[in-house]
Amino acid sequence: MDTEAALTRTETETPDLSSPGGLARTIRLRRAEFGPLARHVDLPEPGVLSPLPDLAAAGADEAGSDTPESVREPGELLREFTGLSTVTVRAALLPLAVPDRVVDARSALFDSAPTQCRLYASHQAEAVFVGLRPGPAGEYELMAPFAPQDLAWWVQLQVQFSNGQPIPLPSAMEELTAEELAFLLVLVDAYKTAFFRSFAGRRQRPTPVTVSLTDVLEAQQDALRVADRRWISHCVAELFAAQLHPGGRTGTLLPPVTAAVAERELRRYAAAGDLEPAGTGNPQAYELGLTLATFAGTLFTWISLLALHDVQVVGYEAGRAVAQEDMVLFVVTEPTVWTLVSQGLTRAGQDWSDVRFGLRALGVVEATDLAGDFLRPIPGLSLPEDFYWPEPEPEPEPEPEPVTEPLSRAPAAPVPPTEPAFRPTHRVPPGGMSAWTAPDPALTAVTRIDGRVELQVLERAGDWAHIVCSNGWSAWVDGRRIEEIGS
Repeated sequence: MDTEAALTRTETETPDLSSPGGLARTIRLRRAEFGPLARHVDLPEPGVLSPLPDLAAAGADEAGSDTPESVREPGELLREFTGLSTVTVRAALLPLAVPDRVVDARSALFDSAPTQCRLYASHQAEAVFVGLRPGPAGEYELMAPFAPQDLAWWVQLQVQFSNGQPIPLPSAMEELTAEELAFLLVLVDAYKTAFFRSFAGRRQRPTPVTVSLTDVLEAQQDALRVADRRWISHCVAELFAAQLHPGGRTGTLLPPVTAAVAERELRRYAAAGDLEPAGTGNPQAYELGLTLATFAGTLFTWISLLALHDVQVVGYEAGRAVAQEDMVLFVVTEPTVWTLVSQGLTRAGQDWSDVRFGLRALGVVEATDLAGDFLRPIPGLSLPEDFYWPEPEPEPEPEPEPVTEPLSRAPAAPVPPTEPAFRPTHRVPPGGMSAWTAPDPALTAVTRIDGRVELQVLERAGDWAHIVCSNGWSAWVDGRRIEEIGS
């Protein structure tokens, strides 16, 4: 594909995922360099989804402590674009300033932290993304122009190590509510624990591997308490919690598996014949049927997880952006690619009770095709010009009316001007940590914070620390585990 042609497509064209890609150049940037680079290529004022204001604000703080030589000239940063015209370079980077779509692409190998790449697209620069991901030594890697085919190839590389067999599912698992999905993941972890415990000693006769209500609830508590990425319920929760949602909210999780939910689901699976009662103990123990045991067994040691989370703006009225939200999750195993597709995320907010998840076993080709369809933009969308280039705001009145909060910028909402500037004092340990709404161990943790995230400690209460993140989100964490910056 010709680079100039790819960047100057008309807005009526749909990206062709069958066309060759491989155009992306990679620029490594410090935060203090984003502002000068944007001005150098004459990017427009950032739109509501642009990450540039947050990066530039943080970069301004960094620049005060950097030596002049450490902030490089824009010409040096753009060496990878040598030979391209200024118009072409500006078009390649335009989605970073005025995006109307954000795709989070995350992958995680077994027992490894998920890698992230956030992709920005705009109808003002059709058929290309700008990718932004954490780089080494606190830098960012900016990838542009990132074609849809590049992302489709990336998906194919992630799923290619599976045999992709069409493994059947119990009928009760083909469409799941958020509660049912949470239970299924915890059930797999409970069965995995019981299965490996069965190898602890020799036995005289075959004994079935069973799970009970107690095992399920213990697996749920382990998932909340211990950040162990070998367990499927923790890994899926980690990917869900990191998604960027309309309104900028993060940390959204599947609902916890309570005793009432577990009892209900155990009875439902038993009634369908997927669980068989074993013995007469209290609580009742169950042996997994062949189909359910096959599903759970494939997830004991999966190869990788791959999540694509898409937010597309579909309307803009009265200064407020309306977005459509979808997610697809591939769990790559040796026998098959388990594929989870969301329905109903757009209006879910923090309450996922109406969200449905479709679960299927796909082959490599089918999984790649599904990702290609998922990555195509919604056809026929046309947003008003003031979404991309809003009119200057009038001078504020002495007592201004409250303004409806627009869709937050990505990747994090800036701290309101009336609040103190964020000054990180500590960081999360490498393995990440749980967070609570109050310093009470009896409460259920609301989310997990990724490792190495910078925090500001607001106050302490015994072993607890009240922290705030750079996007203004606050919570209580175990103050004994956070690491002081500079120590």
